[in-house]
Amino acid sequence: MAQRMRIRRVVRLRRGNTFVWRPAEAGDAETIWGWWTTPGLAYWGTAPRVAKVGPPPHGPETVRDYLALPADRLGVEPVVGELDGRPVAYAETYAKRDSLLADVPLIEDEARGSHLLVDPTARVDRRIVLEVIVDAVDWAFETWPEARHYIGDPDIRNRSMVNLHKMLGMRQIAVVELPHKTACLVAVSRTDWTNDRERIASLIR
Repeated sequence: MAQRMRIRRVVRLRRGNTFVWRPAEAGDAETIWGWWTTPGLAYWGTAPRVAKVGPPPHGPETVRDYLALPADRLGVEPVVGELDGRPVAYAETYAKRDSLLADVPLIEDEARGSHLLVDPTARVDRRIVLEVIVDAVDWAFETWPEARHYIGDPDIRNRSMVNLHKMLGMRQIAVVELPHKTACLVAVSRTDWTNDRERIASLIR
């Protein structure tokens, strides 16, 4: 029963795989640190995370300290994604009001978003990644009925991620200067997401 309680979300994928989101724990620290610091992930912002913990040197222990922060300091819910029992992803779900976007007045404070990192060495099929991302939006709207929008804030230089958000029907709201990046704030309304389900579903068939 305890193991079942730890599961946050189960996604039955179209190709027969199972994807599970569970809380990130201290025992994941070394794996998560390895993902955070993988060469080539130029747009994954480790800096704003480690800054909440303290000065360098940083390493797996930094992740443990980060995950142990009180919820009001953390500002996100850290989760690990497992594909058929194998950890392959890290994500942080958040409410706009608890994020660096809190002072941006263009979207309601209750809007939800997430940051996703997929282990680049795991070679997860891009269609699976897309299906998981689509489900993340569904998850947010199902869990937080007060959220009228789902938001993203990719680094404006990360054109592939900006284009992915647009493919999912998210519209650019603003360019926002954050402490560690220039973000492209994008959003999709609950109504537009619901009305666009047929097209969205066609992307993951």
